Amino acid sequence: MEPLNIPPECIAKLDSCTSLPSPPKVALQIIELVKNPEIDIDDVVRVLSLDPALSVKILRMANSPLYSYEKKVATLQKAVMLIGLNGILSLALSFSLVKSLRRGQGEGLDHNQFWRRALISGSAGLALAQMCNRSDQEELFMASFTQDIGMLVLDQVEPPLYAHPDFPQMTHQQGIAHEREHFFGVDHATVGSWLLQRWNLPDGLITAVRYSDEPDQAPQEIEDRQYLQCVAFSGMFADLSVSQVDDDTLFEISDSIETSLKLPSLGFVEVFKKVKQLVQESGPLFEIDYQEGFDPDTTMERARELRALRTIALDQKMHTLTTQI
Repeated sequence: MEPLNIPPECIAKLDSCTSLPSPPKVALQIIELVKNPEIDIDDVVRVLSLDPALSVKILRMANSPLYSYEKKVATLQKAVMLIGLNGILSLALSFSLVKSLRRGQGEGLDHNQFWRRALISGSAGLALAQMCNRSDQEELFMASFTQDIGMLVLDQVEPPLYAHPDFPQMTHQQGIAHEREHFFGVDHATVGSWLLQRWNLPDGLITAVRYSDEPDQAPQEIEDRQYLQCVAFSGMFADLSVSQVDDDTLFEISDSIETSLKLPSLGFVEVFKKVKQLVQESGPLFEIDYQEGFDPDTTMERARELRALRTIALDQKMHTLTTQI
């Protein structure tokens, strides 16, 4: 993995902050399991059993409509067999990190809004992974869910950053420009990848977070570009779910997602349907109130109508051209 391009004075400020979030004991043990190529089910069950609340959430997830298992999943062993080792570890790490990260409340960042966006992003990452028939769906959930974790760090290290009166009105891209202008030219994606690297999390996750806002800037030697695209697009889904954009922007985003990921026509709308279901299923498990400002139905209908209108307009244009020949 290439070194992070962070100025020394920025590193010094990050290192000097005593209130940075740290993963709980269970999360640290899960991180060690992830790095073990000879991991087995008994190891995973033993670690998860150390946290009864976490075990319950994993079982609830395994019994949710997301997996449609024919029989009730009553044990962690069955949950691991159903979801898979990597999937269980990703979900468990997501749950445990949220529990730890929500303890710190900075001065400027709207934490309720932050966690809503994280939940929608994670759900969108999982939905896109399902649409693309990927085998690493839960890993993509975690990467998408944690892509903005650097904002929690910046809120602790530089409290005035998000307390700026104009910040709540900024778009995500404008917020990135604001971070770079006021914090050593560095944004939350870079800071987030620094934190995950410090926690010794897998390189793939760190890379996904690092390029979550600019996947095209990732090194060419990274073969799985689709993974990075899914994470980046998941953030776009979150923004579209909680804010209004003009028709041209909505069409451009939906077309870009369908084209880049080779989704079928109106695949964008189908992903939105999945996101809605996933958010409703996982929101209570993460104890995140997602409902405020969450309006996927309106965006879905707008996208559907736009695609239909543009298709009709294109057909009419083609008809006019052919009749003139």
